[in-house]
Amino acid sequence: MTAQLTAGAARADITPPVGITHLPWGAATHDRAEGVDMELWATALVASDGSETVAIVELDHVLLTHEQAATMRQAVAGLSGIPADHVLLSCTHNHSGPSLSPSWAAGGAELIPAYVESLRHAVAGAVWSAARAMRPARIAAGSGTSSVAMNRRLRLPEGRTVIGRNREGFVDREVKVVRIDDLDERPIAVLVNYAAHPTIMAFGNRLITPDYPGPLRRTVEREIGGTCLFLQGAAGNAHPEHSFSSRSQDYRTAGQRLGLEAARVALEIRTLPRQERLDHVQESGAPLGIYVDQSEGEPDGSVCVVSRHVTLPLRDMGDPEVMRARAEEQQAELRRHEEQGAEAETVRELRWKTKRATMAKDAAREYSGMHEVSVEVQGIRLGHVALLGIEGEPFMEIGRAIKERSPFPDTLVCGYANGYGGLAYLPTDEAYAEGGYEADWGTRYRKGAAALAIGAALGVLGELVS
Repeated sequence: MTAQLTAGAARADITPPVGITHLPWGAATHDRAEGVDMELWATALVASDGSETVAIVELDHVLLTHEQAATMRQAVAGLSGIPADHVLLSCTHNHSGPSLSPSWAAGGAELIPAYVESLRHAVAGAVWSAARAMRPARIAAGSGTSSVAMNRRLRLPEGRTVIGRNREGFVDREVKVVRIDDLDERPIAVLVNYAAHPTIMAFGNRLITPDYPGPLRRTVEREIGGTCLFLQGAAGNAHPEHSFSSRSQDYRTAGQRLGLEAARVALEIRTLPRQERLDHVQESGAPLGIYVDQSEGEPDGSVCVVSRHVTLPLRDMGDPEVMRARAEEQQAELRRHEEQGAEAETVRELRWKTKRATMAKDAAREYSGMHEVSVEVQGIRLGHVALLGIEGEPFMEIGRAIKERSPFPDTLVCGYANGYGGLAYLPTDEAYAEGGYEADWGTRYRKGAAALAIGAALGVLGELVS
């Protein structure tokens, strides 16, 4: 006898106050968010087979620290009784939201602590509401494709690798869609998994937005119904074509394009397996074949969670005191020029230098003297569908390798999951030779980390099957 799945979904508005520190791009010349273009959400799905219960929460934020993620997971456990390690937190990696930790950008920092404190309550409340809304359900999945994403690692003629439009590079354009219906085939939730940095709204933007995941969700919900969760994929080296334009219409268009493709796939998914058969011939002006659907039995509704840790090799982060001194010196120079009313381009240059120095300082403080680090890999089974969550920013090739070798017919690989210890990008080994932001100083890992992460992911997926 197959297990009976039950599921429910709910959402909380997590839009921050205007004036909070706006996620600081190094090239930006402002600190505070000056308005809201579109609300930010925390969206929760709770699923159970009567033995195991899981919560999947998607948030319109760039990243969570390990401490923030642990606090949210514990808040969910405290309110809903779902074990903390049965909670998957998935950030959309939105780059036009608020800062969640104090940084080199001083303006608006006074609003961060209260906002972050409110998040754990909002997340726990969304999960609690989703649990209260649970009802018998069925699940099925499908795949589509979208050209919104492209490889962003562009090799310039002089040999420098920058973040641009590499139209010839590898790109994973698969749109994975999971549909969860009630027993009357009315949608409860639609999960959409795609890999592309939400970086359309960049340093020229001064408003809070969810970037393309916001209109994507709205499009799916308008066309299909139910509640849509967007689960960011292995997007370390992928972004949309119009990244950095900072035009509101561009992120709305990208989200609508992805949402319409996801909706198309969702419309074709049948959560109750059926086989059509000829029932009889109805005589009319012509003999008409009348068909009926014959159920093929209830789909698998089992739920399972496996959480493991993999040890990955680290680079040398440098002397923390030296890095701290450099960052403080750079920040002091920035503040001095800002107070003196320096020209915008001068301030812009000093800000990106300050941002990089601060990132190096934080990495040295966190990992100085360490040669390896333990990273969580979380797997969730929902019937014949698997979700694989890993922290940081894995490259598309890593996500594709996991999906192709997974024992499940449908696997969603979710980066940016369950906290982020400043480890940043998880490149392929080949990327180190090419250099560039992601592989030079945007990663804390050494070569060999990608293969270990893939092996750990496949191990977790194998445990979910058995």
